[in-house]
Amino acid sequence: MTMTVKIGAALAALILATTAMAGVADARERRVHAEVQTRRGTAVGDASGVREKGRRSREASWTKANGKTGSIQDTKTWDRAAGTYEHDRTRTFANGEQRTVDASAHRTAPGEYAATRTVT
Repeated sequence: MTMTVKIGAALAALILATTAMAGVADARERRVHAEVQTRRGTAVGDASGVREKGRRSREASWTKANGKTGSIQDTKTWDRAAGTYEHDRTRTFANGEQRTVDASAHRTAPGEYAATRTVT
């Protein structure tokens, strides 16, 4: 793993982890801003997230010290009574390319589930 990848991964992890640890707010909304000083310069990131019954969404974006940017949008929804779950995530890379992962599951019988996952 190169130093650039490690710094980018560390910054993304810091942003997402700090989002989860942010103080209590109305509607369970969290926002965080982070700056990480590296030997190549400063990497900056922002993240926000909202959690409510049956739904959680997060967004994060960052600029690494080399000026390359990235972002991620992530949403999960679930209904325990109906036995359904969906997870949609889109990751945008510095070159503009995107990777999308869509996953869903539903209960087919007590204790049994069917699931699908699509990566594009």
